[in-house]
Amino acid sequence: MNAQVLTPTKADFKLTLLDAEAESVLSSDLYLWLCENGLPSEVAIRLKDLINVTAKVADRVINIGKIVLIKIIEFIKAHPNLAIGIAVGAAIGALVSMIPFLGVYLAPIVTAIAVTIGAIAGHRLDKIEQGKVVNTTDGLIAIGQDVIEIAKAFFKLLIDIFNTIFEQ
Repeated sequence: MNAQVLTPTKADFKLTLLDAEAESVLSSDLYLWLCENGLPSEVAIRLKDLINVTAKVADRVINIGKIVLIKIIEFIKAHPNLAIGIAVGAAIGALVSMIPFLGVYLAPIVTAIAVTIGAIAGHRLDKIEQGKVVNTTDGLIAIGQDVIEIAKAFFKLLIDIFNTIFEQ
């Protein structure tokens, strides 16, 4: 993955565009999108604190929280089955945690395994929907390749966010 080097002028322009996009989105719209897409209202309310985070960058106030949340929503829209797979894996872990006595010990292991399997299955479904070739073998190398692709997509998201906000 090649790092994109931005000049201060380009970084300022990109940040201005992202901030304008964040300004155009109402906090209530973000909250509604989160709730309508299956996020429990308790979690969505806690994300409201993130929505309100701002920072002073280059003598102006930037809506960093909204920018980060918008980027996460764009990632979820681009990888819907991956997000669903992770959510199903987390739900399985939560269910296992409710088993009396053993749930406390099994839940972390089951959650890690279930989230990984859900993420890989969702990633493969996303690739099929995009018309890309999918390696359907269950070997460690194929699974490792899927994990690397998922990590690349996620870290590209983080790099885009951090480059945009902090390249001043």
